[in-house]
Amino acid sequence: MKRGVPASLEVDKETFEKVQTTSIQKAINQHEVPAKEKHVRNAILGTYQEKGAYTFWHVVRRLQLSTHVITCWKFCHVLHRMLRDGHESTLSCSVKYKQQVKDLGKIWSHAGQAYGTIISKYSKCLVQRMEFQVKYSEFPGNFSISDDTLEKIGNNDMNTSLELCVDILDCLDSQMDLQEAIFRTLDFSKAISMTAAGQCRLAACIPIILDSSQMYDYSVKLLLKLHACLPPDTLIGHRDRFTYLYEKLKKFYYQCSNMLYFKKLIQIPIIPESPPNF
Repeated sequence: MKRGVPASLEVDKETFEKVQTTSIQKAINQHEVPAKEKHVRNAILGTYQEKGAYTFWHVVRRLQLSTHVITCWKFCHVLHRMLRDGHESTLSCSVKYKQQVKDLGKIWSHAGQAYGTIISKYSKCLVQRMEFQVKYSEFPGNFSISDDTLEKIGNNDMNTSLELCVDILDCLDSQMDLQEAIFRTLDFSKAISMTAAGQCRLAACIPIILDSSQMYDYSVKLLLKLHACLPPDTLIGHRDRFTYLYEKLKKFYYQCSNMLYFKKLIQIPIIPESPPNF
């Protein structure tokens, strides 16, 4: 027992760390099955109890992330969930390990296997997500902000709004890149979404769906605002890029809506049949 610290607090801290370690290790392991929701949820709740992700990173840094491909893939998925749903300090805790996340992407990009490719894409997506939130601290982990807050970030400055729009499209681009890579690894001649191996990969699409639907909404609002203030020719590059991503997003949501796996887990967003006419 530490000097001056009540024994009950020491025991509580020890119990907390044991429970968290067990949950994180059960969520992130070598088995090609999706992480169980109860273990991920326990890890997320732990960030609220300790107001940060200290225990999470203490545990995952000791896992075989650079030597076992499934463990690393599940780490990426759980980290995404932690960043979305964990305590607000999860971001500041995780940014410290941004380089390690980048390095994992590089390590597995040279592995020459399906999981290696999607880990590389996921690593990029997670790093970009963290950098976006650091740059725009008004966005919480779940990316949910009001129209007033979106307006406030733009600060009635067209250059700031243009930059925010580009950064949002960059995030959307990396999300679409990741989901396309995931789908390329699946064998659609089989009922892949009902197999444990298929679900291990598809589980990552759930936070991608949640992130991308919000990024899509914000990009539409920003482009409408920009078109109201700037000549259309100035924004042709933005429009072309948006349309390109819109088509990818539409296809992604269509694919997910036709898979049994997603039907019980998430409501797939519906976007217009045609892109907005800015």
